[in-house]
Amino acid sequence: MSKVLVTSIVLKPNVTLVDIISTRMMGQYGFLATVFEAFRVHKLSVDVVATSEKLPDIESELGQLKLDLDKIATVSYRRTLAIVSLICNVQRTSRILENVFDVLDSCGINVVMMSQGASKTNISLVVEGADGQKAVLALHKRFFEDSSHV
Repeated sequence: MSKVLVTSIVLKPNVTLVDIISTRMMGQYGFLATVFEAFRVHKLSVDVVATSEKLPDIESELGQLKLDLDKIATVSYRRTLAIVSLICNVQRTSRILENVFDVLDSCGINVVMMSQGASKTNISLVVEGADGQKAVLALHKRFFEDSSHV
């Protein structure tokens, strides 16, 4: 296992990225509690600060969420994105990311946002929805078919 970089790659399509920039002074306590309370009130789940629930009227809920959060932050959101998640060997994160960005760059895929899970075994990358499948296939080829790079 210590030589394995990535054990699985998962695609979650049709996600929304919510970009929240605090308008209050830096270091203000309680900011994230207020943000997550607003998500709770509007029954929107959070994956890497991207909504994933498919609600009948998600535009309305996102609009209301934005109104609530506009009191404390500058808020915008982008629809039709995708999350590509890699379950990986935490001891080799730098090598993994080197390969990931090399692959995505060669495919012309831009990463909108990235996050490492609390368990440190999951790296999530947000990309344009239309690029999600292409990213998974290219990454799969690099990590599972072409061992010369890893």
